[in-house]
Amino acid sequence: MKIKFLISISIILCFSFVSTYVPQSTSENPIPVFYLNLLSPNTVPERNEWALLMEEQFPKIGIGISYHESTTWSNIFPRTFSYPVGEEGYYDHIPTYEEGGYDIFFVGWTWFFDWEPLGLFDTGGIVPAGVNMYQYSNLTYDSKVARYNTEIDEIDHIAIGKEMQAILYQDLPAISIVYPGCLFGLDSSISGIDTQLVQMNNHRAEKWRNSMKNNITYAEPALFSEYNIFVQESDYDGLWMNCVYYGLFERNQSDHLLEPVIAQSYSISDDNLTFTVDINPNAYFSNGDPVTAYDVDYTYELHMTPSVKSRHYDYLTTYFENNDSIVALDDDTVQFTLSQPYSLALNLLSLDIINKNLVQNYIAINGYDMGVLDQALLTSCGPFMLDVNDFNDDAVTLYPNPYWAITTDDLLDALFFIYVNDKETAINSLSGGAVDIVDSRYGAVESDYTGVKANLVFTKSLIEQEMAINMLHPIIGTGELTPLGTAEAARCIRKAISHIVPREYIVNEILDGLGLQGVSPMPDGCIGFDKTLQPYSYDIELARQLMEQAGYNLEYETTTETSTETTSTETTPTETTPTETTSTETTPTETTPTETTPTETTPTETTPTETTPTETTPTETTPTETTPTETTPTETSPNTSSTFPLGSRWAFSVLLLSLLSLSMVYIQRKK
Repeated sequence: MKIKFLISISIILCFSFVSTYVPQSTSENPIPVFYLNLLSPNTVPERNEWALLMEEQFPKIGIGISYHESTTWSNIFPRTFSYPVGEEGYYDHIPTYEEGGYDIFFVGWTWFFDWEPLGLFDTGGIVPAGVNMYQYSNLTYDSKVARYNTEIDEIDHIAIGKEMQAILYQDLPAISIVYPGCLFGLDSSISGIDTQLVQMNNHRAEKWRNSMKNNITYAEPALFSEYNIFVQESDYDGLWMNCVYYGLFERNQSDHLLEPVIAQSYSISDDNLTFTVDINPNAYFSNGDPVTAYDVDYTYELHMTPSVKSRHYDYLTTYFENNDSIVALDDDTVQFTLSQPYSLALNLLSLDIINKNLVQNYIAINGYDMGVLDQALLTSCGPFMLDVNDFNDDAVTLYPNPYWAITTDDLLDALFFIYVNDKETAINSLSGGAVDIVDSRYGAVESDYTGVKANLVFTKSLIEQEMAINMLHPIIGTGELTPLGTAEAARCIRKAISHIVPREYIVNEILDGLGLQGVSPMPDGCIGFDKTLQPYSYDIELARQLMEQAGYNLEYETTTETSTETTSTETTPTETTPTETTSTETTPTETTPTETTPTETTPTETTPTETTPTETTPTETTPTETTPTETTPTETSPNTSSTFPLGSRWAFSVLLLSLLSLSMVYIQRKK
């Protein structure tokens, strides 16, 4: 009886595993009509996984992959952002991968609440003039980005941004893959906290509440090492600083737009260059001094003094000619004069304010050495204050600003920011009541909180991961080497590629559900994101139809197999079978603007910088340069897959078949 049961189970398991894990026959893929090369940084484990996943998708629509180089940024920059355009021995543009450039490049961008793509997709920003390594040129888009960068009216600014998104959605110089997210763990007693603002260091701590006790303990995964806003680079120190230092304008918790806080009101001149700001009479520093226009003027003077080495220097001097551009008209009024119209001028006006009298005295003694823990540099006008004796590298304790009068609600009695070195300890501390908030930068996923009573808050990270397309590639860019020889044929190919991106699978399986499907280069969460645009569906048949519209006759044969050479230090992810959905493509009405090749100049090059989660993501209340930053998402590496690797599948099947054979031999001997 036992033997019969064993045989039955063996047969069931064998056929179950064989039928489930037999790899799909290559006969289902058409014969490649052309080949491409892929280029991907090997710095983000999740991106490594979906880059390899995409390598498997291209052959399904007749695009062969000759080579996939997964490598370091030192090898990527010379092919993309730093390609020596026009220099002796080099092309006058970024060429194909085989010629020293790239075909398709996996890259990610970190944005802020205000999307500022100037120099990224416009003709004037084509490498080496800017960071437009796509070499995308669209005159209609150019005109809109120019208006977008100067339009002061918020409604019109957002409307123009949506028009830009629609153009990029149709033209696809960048095929958006995913918007990675992150997870905060909050005790159920916590309220009034906007985790999106916390993630971007724009939070409003005066609104935080705890129904069980009148304080909050916040766990962070890094030590504290920066003492004030003049030396702040880290997100971790930025968390406590944004409770202590406030600017004229701060983000509200409804739509994340800037609103007057230390400012009471403001007016704009007809030419949109002069901003006159009235100081809120209820604004006081934590030592009791009223905030005046002279404090604001002096704050900007320091940031625009080269010896201070402020990280805001380049940004400010782009729009302010010199320190005379900011003038205190009287105690209550400060005037800012821009050198050029700027749609996000309120960002410029939102630097955190310091006490002139205290800091002047400090500088008279210490000079411009700002890397010192000193009470003068810690005194500001936010809802909380920090005493110099309450700063330690593993804990920062904040108490209410006794002179805070911007809001009338009572503040928490204390805020404790503490260093907890690992995710498991932080979550256990939350479960035990020692911690009230677990920071998203621990990289926790939902399963890490199993058995823990907590509010898990998914938060948008404002990161966009994409496939960048070389728009001067003769097939997928200009289309000149397609059968039709047209730019429209190339666009059909790019749309076909977008339709083979298994975005839902990437979100659910690679990011453990912590993400949103990519739509356009503006990530969901930025102000003005167009929610009417939908992700390109995962639809192989529709993608093949688009390839045929591009002039390719897809043919099939059962004996052809292709292999791709991939160089990478990362392991290959397990085989995946994304779910295909059949849909009719619905996209906005298309326009085909004239594409132009600009005359290129060679100014000082600016390129994105790969950063790690321990480095800063600059806040909007302390504005930074408009060039977006390549960043490592804060998500942890997800579980590899719910399926077996190809070799393991067959090994397991062989094992079961062997078990079945041994069972049959045993039966024969018993007979």
